[in-house]
Amino acid sequence: MLSFKQFILTIEPNYEMEWFHAYVADQCERLLQGNIKNLMVFMPPQHGKSEIVSRQFPAWALGINPDLKIVGCSYAADLAKQFSRSIQRTIDSKAYQDIFPDTYLKGMHPKEQNTGYIRHDDHFDIVGHRGFYKAVGVGGSLTGTPVDIAIIDDPVKDALQAHSPTYRKRVWEWYNSVLATRLHNRSCQLLIMTRWHDDDLAGRLIKAEPEEWTVVTIPALCEDNNDKGLSVRKIGDPLWPARHALDKLLKQKRRAPREFNALYQQHPTVEGGNVVKREWFRRCSEAEFRAKRFKEPVHFYLDTAYGKKKQGQDNDPSGILAACLINADIYLVHAMKVWKEMPDLLRFLPEYMKAHFADKQSKLNVEPKANGRSVVQMLKDATKLNVKETPSPRDAKEVRFRAASPIIECSRVVMVEGDWNDDFLDEVCGFPSRAHDEYVDILTYAINDLKDTYNDLPDIIDNLF
Repeated sequence: MLSFKQFILTIEPNYEMEWFHAYVADQCERLLQGNIKNLMVFMPPQHGKSEIVSRQFPAWALGINPDLKIVGCSYAADLAKQFSRSIQRTIDSKAYQDIFPDTYLKGMHPKEQNTGYIRHDDHFDIVGHRGFYKAVGVGGSLTGTPVDIAIIDDPVKDALQAHSPTYRKRVWEWYNSVLATRLHNRSCQLLIMTRWHDDDLAGRLIKAEPEEWTVVTIPALCEDNNDKGLSVRKIGDPLWPARHALDKLLKQKRRAPREFNALYQQHPTVEGGNVVKREWFRRCSEAEFRAKRFKEPVHFYLDTAYGKKKQGQDNDPSGILAACLINADIYLVHAMKVWKEMPDLLRFLPEYMKAHFADKQSKLNVEPKANGRSVVQMLKDATKLNVKETPSPRDAKEVRFRAASPIIECSRVVMVEGDWNDDFLDEVCGFPSRAHDEYVDILTYAINDLKDTYNDLPDIIDNLF
């Protein structure tokens, strides 16, 4: 049997197959072979997922088995029809007929008799077989249509639809009342999309039946070294630099961090937040912070990822937060993440602290993780910083964060405005669904430390805890 990857390269000799294209093609092949029943593929926009799954895969599958009954769905019937026409052009091609001469459409053979087979934009039959392909938009009818393979390619058009509770409900009801009713015991499903919203169709399916789906998530910027063994990428590397360079992606991230994390990294934030909500955080300018602050020290909280993993490369960044207690309010002065080995981290920390209002009273708080005590000792030996170990946590991270969240809910946490705000809020308000949670750790440390720093605070602090 001609593999799916070989098929694509035969039909499209100039096709630029990157490692992630090959990986997605392999997963589609596993689905056809019966090794996967339901497959989700999350990839950034304009990275070729529709070409593989919605255009090439149905043609290859019908060549392997001309009796397959395939339905291709998208947010609009017109787009679904475009996919259908593309599949028909592929089947019509000489290259395809050389590979699969038994799979052909009405009108392709001069001696073909009128046998009632259909060939339209939204439906075509495989002549001499029971197989067909039907294109339908979300909301369209599938009455009387049995489905062996259901392909859903982006059931939402744009942010307006994605953030509409009414439209999300409409998609969910259509899936359950129309598409799902056409499936049988051996039916397979293939859902590809970019994640706009945590409550999208993929999110609801994962919550309802997590064991039923194989999920492939490929972010635009690498989050785990080597993509967990799939690539040679390092953290922060772009997925397809020849088409979408790092500078381009970073500009997109700066323009709209929240949308970037959803569409490009596949980490949609729950609307309003999970444990905490975005609107709970107050804001102030740096000038306002300077005016309010008298001699209150700014303290620093470090969640270090120092440690040699995977031949010297660490999957997780170190997170650092500068925070200050003024009266009963905790001011978040600045936060950032860095990927640094210890020598570079030792040089970086004094510079960072000096740039963010550090003085002789400032403390650098470090969590004593597995190697935390050695990190603290190295910092004490190599720098003049006031280094303090934070108490070793006894409870789970989510438990600790929920315990610290009331002070945020009471609007006692104020963010000093800066370009770091959106990334910080996306991670903190997206917890626990985000890939990384360094900001959650250091925010929890800061709240727990600063609320206990002084014994002569106003009574409101005592009432909060």
